[in-house]
Amino acid sequence: MKAPPEMLKPLCDRIAAASASTDGTELARLLRMAGLLGEPVPTAGDLAEARGRTAPRKPAAASGGDRVGIWERENRDGATRFVRRMDLAQEWNFWANVGRIEPKGEKRRVVLIGESVARGYLYDPHLTPAMVLQAILERQMGATVEVIDLARTDLGFEVGELARSALLLEPDAVVIFSGNNWNVSFPPPASEVARINSVLRAEGIAGLKRSAEEQLAAQVRRLVGEVSSLYHAREIPLVWLVPEFNLGDWRDPVTNAPHLPGTGNRDWLACRQAADRAFAAGDLAQAAEQARRMVEIDQGVAVAGLYLLAACSRLSGDLEAARRSLELARDAVIWDPSRNITPRAYGAAQEALRGEAARQGSILVDLPLVFREHLGGAIPDRRLFLDYCHLTAEGMRVAMAAAAAPVLSALTGATAAGISWRDLQDERLAPSPEVEANAEFLAAIHNAHWSQGGDLVRHYCSVSAQASPAIVKVMTRFIEIQTRRTPMLMGRAAEEIAALASRQLQNYLLRYNYQQMDQLLIDAIADALEEIGVEPRDRLEQLRREEHSLARSEVDLLDYYYGSAGLQPQETMWVMPLRDRPKESDFYRAYWIESRFVFVGEAGSPVRLRCTCRLPGGATGPGEVLLALNRRPLVKVGLGGAWETWDLLIPGDHVQEGPNEITLHWPTPDFPGHRALESVCADPVDLSSPELYPCFGEIHTFTAAAAS
Repeated sequence: MKAPPEMLKPLCDRIAAASASTDGTELARLLRMAGLLGEPVPTAGDLAEARGRTAPRKPAAASGGDRVGIWERENRDGATRFVRRMDLAQEWNFWANVGRIEPKGEKRRVVLIGESVARGYLYDPHLTPAMVLQAILERQMGATVEVIDLARTDLGFEVGELARSALLLEPDAVVIFSGNNWNVSFPPPASEVARINSVLRAEGIAGLKRSAEEQLAAQVRRLVGEVSSLYHAREIPLVWLVPEFNLGDWRDPVTNAPHLPGTGNRDWLACRQAADRAFAAGDLAQAAEQARRMVEIDQGVAVAGLYLLAACSRLSGDLEAARRSLELARDAVIWDPSRNITPRAYGAAQEALRGEAARQGSILVDLPLVFREHLGGAIPDRRLFLDYCHLTAEGMRVAMAAAAAPVLSALTGATAAGISWRDLQDERLAPSPEVEANAEFLAAIHNAHWSQGGDLVRHYCSVSAQASPAIVKVMTRFIEIQTRRTPMLMGRAAEEIAALASRQLQNYLLRYNYQQMDQLLIDAIADALEEIGVEPRDRLEQLRREEHSLARSEVDLLDYYYGSAGLQPQETMWVMPLRDRPKESDFYRAYWIESRFVFVGEAGSPVRLRCTCRLPGGATGPGEVLLALNRRPLVKVGLGGAWETWDLLIPGDHVQEGPNEITLHWPTPDFPGHRALESVCADPVDLSSPELYPCFGEIHTFTAAAAS
């Protein structure tokens, strides 16, 4: 029976609203619900919405004494098993794809608890640490042992609750592989606002960093102490793994220093420019001296100087100095709530875990030391990591061999000294070429979308393309998805990926991917395909011209799709898709002396730029903004502290075929220094999303169009 028109009105209203927005995923979902894109396929979100609930913000752990994660106790035929709850279906994809956990039998039971690293992110479900640990233990103990996989993507301090509920499974040993999602809370709880306010006033950003590290260490000690004492009281062996970070390859986006007292910002900027010039000229001694001065000025709250020091140390052959600088750079961002920071095991958390586990008498596997030994003293890099913290197949084998050694000692009674993790490694525990190709391709996308350099992205694309010919079709369809204007889930390319790709690929490409121009990534994919004899360039250039050429329509350069191509994530944070947006803003703010924007042009065709912008609030006098196209200076525009709109015509002989980069060079501002922090402290509400970086310029609108 057809539904009366009045019953369809709310759904039609939602479809109309979604059509006017940039959220193609929501539009496609609503159209499928309406039956306009074939039979509706309910998602986990649809199931939750149909039941009148929204997905919980925190992962499920235990509820009373009947639940372990998403599994609930069920008594049947005199046996107790744990079955997945249907009302938690929206969480199933975060856990192992196991419908039920059977009652414990004669096998010795080992439970693995952890976050996405322990989940085997980007390999899951085809290869996971639990599978590797199971295989290692079986080779030593035969079929007398089983591993229960309780790893959950995005698990933070809730790991303590999960560890307590895991006792319901009657484990003989438990391994906890967690710590990358242990962070301080932002916005801070109301009880902490006054303290943070006073720290900012007295010590500036360096004090905020120190306070964050102290808070994190206290939380880790409390968690480890409570869980360890619980297991110790029940005489169940508990193994903690200290996570490691991809120090060798991962680079957080280099930003300007935050607000510094006195002339700190101006001095820091001068040192950075001098260090960059010296490094480019090969003068490592001078570059290192200027970088050290930067770190002295900012007191270790910015990564730029530390990365320069690490690069100088590496080129000079001092790997230990490079390692120390990279560890400090990993920890430098702990204080910053204004932008997305990748998961990581901060030094403060690692030390707190080591100390408290030793105090409680728990077993500790220190992966930073294990990985160092495995690599012969080298800095951990892409050999062990796919990105910032998720492990390669080799990384899983080493980590799980190190975890298996104390577990075997505990279960068999053998002396720990007699079991070496090095002897437990087995290179046969490797994924198929197809699974490896998928993981490497997903790593390329993940690294590109987290603003990593072209070398790393090209590496993963190349390795993936050469690992399996099956990935070629996925790569070409991904180019289509990212380059077309059609909302992702409404395009034929997405439909083809859904038909030919594994769950491993579908989950990432169709659930978590955002459409963006992706110039660096798409070009890296094209290079990798050319290496194996596939020629995608003509098709790519055709798509860019048909879908994004200014001859087709005017382009909003501040839109996330185009703005993200400037590779300045701090600047584009305000227009990120809502799911990952840390704060709201009404316009673009430049946090560096350059702002970059990309449009697709046609060679010989003139372009009209229209921009409404100003120098940051409180600017005392006019300044000049230099506009360059493809690094070629074109014109200087006078600008003051009030909003001004200017139109510029770029002659056709300056425009190249395909992507063109516009650069705005801002004048150096009068840095507000400590006054800016006083302004934040004056309104405690600002501590939920404080403005802690100097601003060089502000843009309200910026468009590019073909000039008639």
